[in-house]
Amino acid sequence: MRKILRKILTAFVGALLIIAFAVPTAIAASSKDGNGTGEVISLQQAVDMAIKNDETLKSALAEIDRTRALRENAQENMSFTPVEGGYNGAYGPQIEASWLSLLGADLNYRASQRTYQANLDTLALKVCKAYWDVQVAREKVALQEKVMQQALLNLQNARAAVQAGTAAASTLTAAESAWKQAEDSLTAAKHTLDSAYTTFNNLVGLDAGARPLLQEEPAYSPLDIANLEYEVQRVLENDPNVWKAQQNIDVKRWSATMMYSSGSYTPYDARQAELQQAEYTLETVKEATALKTRSLYYQIKSLEENYSAAQAALSAAQEKLRVEQAKAQVGMNTKADVIAAEVDVAKAQEALDELVRNHAYLKLAFEKPWAMS
Repeated sequence: MRKILRKILTAFVGALLIIAFAVPTAIAASSKDGNGTGEVISLQQAVDMAIKNDETLKSALAEIDRTRALRENAQENMSFTPVEGGYNGAYGPQIEASWLSLLGADLNYRASQRTYQANLDTLALKVCKAYWDVQVAREKVALQEKVMQQALLNLQNARAAVQAGTAAASTLTAAESAWKQAEDSLTAAKHTLDSAYTTFNNLVGLDAGARPLLQEEPAYSPLDIANLEYEVQRVLENDPNVWKAQQNIDVKRWSATMMYSSGSYTPYDARQAELQQAEYTLETVKEATALKTRSLYYQIKSLEENYSAAQAALSAAQEKLRVEQAKAQVGMNTKADVIAAEVDVAKAQEALDELVRNHAYLKLAFEKPWAMS
């Protein structure tokens, strides 16, 4: 069983990393900026490490063994297989109760396998998000470092201007306030990076203080589907929550025909009500799943609509920086003008990269929405 599940896992992870994004080869290099100084960890390696480290998966595997044993025991208690429909009370209390016990045990066993796979899906998606969250946080630190550099230069210029009598004291006050704000923002960004690393390290089993290099970034590619309703149906057919609700109806349908299925007499109206409740539950689960799938689709499309604008903003910022650098070479502007343009490029690049990562994450979630549970 464990070997079979491992094969399922390998197939899933491979599909996960191929379907939603193209992963470039990791660069084995060290960083000197303090944002990552340890070993290079690829996204695939991170998923593998998380699987070995996750206690929930280990418990889910044990649950498969437990429910299999219970099912085998329930099977041994059955002398023959009843026929569904039209035999209300014909088999007697013991046979009816044993049969429903077997159906329940069989459902629990099959559900435990589905639960294990769903846990794999959820864990893989968590690792992807945690991996990219570290990259987002690292870029924000780099951006705030550039903003801090800009604020410090502006503060130095303001001090010089006030001393020379070419600027009012209020100019220096404003520059000092901006520098302090930049300093606080940088400190906050570093804390966010530490928090992102803590989350990632906890998932993959590394020490809290580890700072591995997480360099694989998602490549942007629009979501390409021919029909949204077809995708909604695909998800409904594969969602483990929908499956469990449907299987429960099958058990309740048997129960509705057996007055002693619970081990004691159960009135007909009560058994029919239980069947109706199971049917209502299925419809509720299906509606929620379909709603989540459509919501993910529109979130993805919204990001795609903003992608071109983000690219254009980056291109404009880069062109402005090129102009400012050219002016600086001939003495037509100041260092502050160049740094301001560099900050704009850093902001535009960070915004574009975060959009791409969010897009990649949502594409993965769209493939298996239940993994977000």
